[in-house]
Amino acid sequence: MLRTNMKKFLTLYSIAAFLMLSFASCLESDDPFEVELTPYATLRSFAICDINTKTIVKTDDGRDSTVVKITPGVSYPFAIDQENNLAYNVDSLPVGTDITRVAIEMKCDGAAYVYADSIDEYRLFMANDSIDFTKPMRLLITATDGTYAREYKVSLNVHTIDPNQLYWRKCSATPAASMAECRVLEKGDSLYLFSAAEDGVASLHVAALPDASAWAGKALNGLPAAANFNSITLYEDNFYVVADGVLYTSADGALWNEVAGNGGIKTLFAASDDDYALWAVVNDSLAYCSNVADGFTMVQALPSEFPLYGISSSVNVLRTNYNISRYVVVGYPSMDAQARPQVWSKLTSENMWSHYVPSSYNEKQCPALESLAVIDYDSRLYAFGGKGVVNGVDVVPFDVIYVSRDNGITWDSEVYDAPMLPAELVGVDAPFATTVGAGENIWLVVGGGYVWCGRMNKFEL
Repeated sequence: MLRTNMKKFLTLYSIAAFLMLSFASCLESDDPFEVELTPYATLRSFAICDINTKTIVKTDDGRDSTVVKITPGVSYPFAIDQENNLAYNVDSLPVGTDITRVAIEMKCDGAAYVYADSIDEYRLFMANDSIDFTKPMRLLITATDGTYAREYKVSLNVHTIDPNQLYWRKCSATPAASMAECRVLEKGDSLYLFSAAEDGVASLHVAALPDASAWAGKALNGLPAAANFNSITLYEDNFYVVADGVLYTSADGALWNEVAGNGGIKTLFAASDDDYALWAVVNDSLAYCSNVADGFTMVQALPSEFPLYGISSSVNVLRTNYNISRYVVVGYPSMDAQARPQVWSKLTSENMWSHYVPSSYNEKQCPALESLAVIDYDSRLYAFGGKGVVNGVDVVPFDVIYVSRDNGITWDSEVYDAPMLPAELVGVDAPFATTVGAGENIWLVVGGGYVWCGRMNKFEL
């Protein structure tokens, strides 16, 4: 055993000399194993084994629950800086990872010794050792011929904040004093808030990005009182809305004009500039158009469970094929208070829309919440909203975010990396609107409250 006193520290060279004598002594013994002496002392590779990560999640009934997740060490490779004798994991481990007892694996030229503060000494590294990485580990590699030694500092980096948590900031007071319904969209370098008061009077407010700290009211012209705010859609840099079965368009959100030759439109439900398609429910059919002036092309008969109210939609390019996109549409087929949200999907390579039929075997269906909003963020779908009942448990407004990792088939609130909404909003029962804009920002406008901007911590790192 090599001992190092903090007051009288043995130099690496004296240690090396000690080792040389030790190895020489071994060679002069009757040990039948031949020992090859080399002048090399280099750390070749370093890795950690699987490690536990603890986190707190909120269950459907509002309780906090501790979840232990096994984090695979192979997912966090180490870099070795030979010039400065440093080793460290490039990607930090998740918040809550226990690094007090970490099993490691390494390869080196020479013999490896680990310094232990608790006993104030270097000790020969054994394969089954567990290391405390609450501060950097000191690792001594010595050449077997005793002529050379190197001391490495090995650090195990851990996130101090959860990269999968949303950071929220208040931007400004809600520009519309009273909102019965609202819709917010980002276009260019501005945020557009369309709202209607309790008396039905509509208004438009526009804020400059990135901070949306100041809102300017804009006079609305040509927008019928019967406009379906939920149908306001941005397609090819123009706004579109449905009112009394007729399609209207606007370049600036303020001045609206009827699109001639279109009628019988119930709602718009999806749009994609990349796919050159604006989707709508026309009469009793699902239809799309590429050029609005040319009218809509019917694709299939309107299914009885297709969303017509409270619609949220997303369009994403497949990771496995950049030439194909997936639409996901979530909403309610009727205004019945007992109705459940329905999820429909379609690939751009498919002709027909497909229904994710609710199953009694699936306890993780899309949550039935008032003013349900679904956003596409960080390659997942997130759902939240007002009050509701999920699996027989009452849900408080803005208390839980539900996550779907399979494009809307299953939804889960008990996941270790589920983000959280602003604590100040929990329990607030008010109309709201949300959208995901450029720069990975989530905009949330709540009636009678404030405009919030959310951004996942990982995009700040």
